[in-house]
Amino acid sequence: MKKDIETIEDISLFVNKFYDKLLADNSINHHFNSLEIKSHLQVIIDFWSTILLGTQIYKNNTIQAHKHLELKKEDFGIWINHFNTTLDEYFEGDKANEAKSRAKTIGLTMRYKLLGE
Repeated sequence: MKKDIETIEDISLFVNKFYDKLLADNSINHHFNSLEIKSHLQVIIDFWSTILLGTQIYKNNTIQAHKHLELKKEDFGIWINHFNTTLDEYFEGDKANEAKSRAKTIGLTMRYKLLGE
């Protein structure tokens, strides 16, 4: 049985494995070419620790942070697929399920606000 997400270390493991998949996927990795990936990963860890653990570390505007990207509708499906498969590989339980649910909502909200779809 896999454990649930309980700590920032768990989130760090998940985020790093998730980004390994995103960066290896040629259909989406071009969005990350201009990033300093190490600092970006820390921002993402902070984001998910705020959502799942209530740490209140993340203070940025997620929509604003992604406005400059030339995203397509398909990118959101690829992102959520890698997100969910990575979670399923390492974790199970209430927090893992909450992460999947929140990611779906975040993806749909971002897609609507950024693409109008």
